[in-house]
This record gives sequence, C-alpha cells and structure tokens, in this order.
Amino acid sequence: MTYWFTYLTILIIALALGGKLLHFWHRTNRAWRVNLTLSCLAIFLTCMSLEFYFKVFFAQSDAFRYTLASQNWYDRYWQENSLGYRDRDWTAADLKDKIKVMVVGDSFVAGSGIANPSDRFANQLGRLLGNDYAVMVVASPGWDTGDEIKAITTYPYKPNVLILSYYLNDIEGTAYATGAQRPPIRQDPPVWLAPLVDNSYAFNFLYWRWIRLGPQEWAQIYWEDWLKKIYADPNIRWRHQQELLKIAQGAASEKISLFVVVFPNMAAVQESQAMTQPIIELFEKQHVPILDVATLVAGRSSQNITVNGVDAHPNEMVNLLVAQRLFEMIKQQTNVK
Repeated sequence: MTYWFTYLTILIIALALGGKLLHFWHRTNRAWRVNLTLSCLAIFLTCMSLEFYFKVFFAQSDAFRYTLASQNWYDRYWQENSLGYRDRDWTAADLKDKIKVMVVGDSFVAGSGIANPSDRFANQLGRLLGNDYAVMVVASPGWDTGDEIKAITTYPYKPNVLILSYYLNDIEGTAYATGAQRPPIRQDPPVWLAPLVDNSYAFNFLYWRWIRLGPQEWAQIYWEDWLKKIYADPNIRWRHQQELLKIAQGAASEKISLFVVVFPNMAAVQESQAMTQPIIELFEKQHVPILDVATLVAGRSSQNITVNGVDAHPNEMVNLLVAQRLFEMIKQQTNVK
C-alpha cells in the first residue's frame, strides 16, 4: 500500500508540474524549454513504466534472496501449509491405507526456483509411485541437518519411507554449534544508494545485475573461506557425521526405509564432489541406498541444469531425473509395480 501510494504520488506530482511548465513555456514562446520539458517528461514516464513492469510483471528467483525480483517470485509462487511447508495439508483420512513417503530437506526439496510445485522431484515421484503412496514434503530453505532431524521427529505422521535430501550447506548448523562464524558475504549497496535500491524494483534489478558484472567475491568467500574449510575441519566433520548417522540409525530402529539423495553444487558439480563423496561413503557403510545427483547431471553445463542464470537450484529437468531414479530405487526394494 505504501509503495503504490508513493508511486502514484510521484507520478501525479511530476505530471502536474510538467504540465504547468509546458503551459508556461508555451505561453512565453520559449520553444527550446518546451522541448526540454517534453524530453524530461518522456524520460520520466519511461522510468515509471519500467518501474511498473518490474513491480507487477517481473518475478525471478535469485541466489540473492533479498532482491525485489526474488521477493516478487516468492510472493507469487510460494504458498505454505499450516505446518509451514510448501505442501498440502495432510490429514489422517488422506493417509489411511497409504504408504507414507516423507521427503526431507532444504530449498532443493521445497523447490526454490520451481514455480509449479508439481514439477519438484517429490511431487513427480508421487505420481510415479501411484495412488497407494502419499508423498509428504517436509522442507524449508536454509535448513541444516539439525533442522531436518527436528522436523522428522516432530512431524505428526510417521513415514514408512524416508528420503533425505543432502546438500553441501547442511553442515553449517554443526559448524555454528562449534563456534565457527561464517564470514559476511552479503554485498550491501552504499548507504547513500540503499533507499533507492531497497524501494525501486527497476533500480534494484539494474543494481544487482550490475554488481554481478564485477568480481563475485561473495562466492569466493563462501566457497573457499567457509564451506571448504568447515568440511576440512575434523571436529566439525565428525560432529556432522554423527548427526547423519543419527538419521540412519533412527530410521533403522523404527523400521523406516531410508534413501538419501546427495546434491552437488549445481554450478560447480565436479569441484563439489570432493565434499559430497565422504557423505556418500558414510551412508554406503550403513547400507543406505544413495542417489548421487552428480552422476545424473555429469557432462551437462550449469545453464542446462539450473533454474536460471542467477539461481543455481536444480531445474525441472533435473527434478524429473531425480524422481525417475528414486522411483527405480524404491521399486527395487519394495513391491511398487
């Protein structure tokens, strides 16, 4: 409401002022000033039209969640159930006589960048499994392994099948618990420019696109000075492995079939395998079926496996590949037809 009030106020005042100036210059026979005023009005209306477009029509998921285009995307496509998950509200009646499949994870499961939830691998897996199965999505962007353990144990329905989605930043919660502090990576605009960047949808888009033209120091800091270092820390790595083993051992004790999907960095698949491989080996020792997504996307360029050029979440095609492979894995161990 405040945005539109400000927008319309600026528009009306500028047009009224421009009209009065045009009338005055025309009456005093100052043609060059009339032309200058008309040029300024044309530029102003063009800018306001761009602002209207980026506010009303442009929505794009972004690795920078704080961009206004990204906020537009989440406002438009992200709806949550009563538990706070991007899923339907399940009832005991819905689940009666169904084999309950719980898919747990972070934004990769919740579907960041996937406009239609039915295109996520969890939903596509549900269609492949058929009516005898109910696939429940228990995921939220930014979750780490600790969050996922809490979600599994507090969810109102116990699954028969648990699918754990693993991504590299799942270790961050463990790192924080040891006192590690992530270096700041957000590139805030200068103080004098911040009001315009934070409130103008068109300028916000142009500013962050311009920032991306330069060196991406934030990516270097996050990748080299944070993730790689905490994976290399033996204390953090051991603590994290105990969390993951807790999931495997808990599933076994509750007689829940566990499957693990391991996602690489979709923008650096080969480079991230040095970090994901120990996780794969950990679960393999527990005889847990593993889906290494890196093998599904090997040889493909990042632009063909991510949702867009500024968001490296897996796209719909990758989600389909994951669903199909998971279906085959579940089929091998159950009576799925």
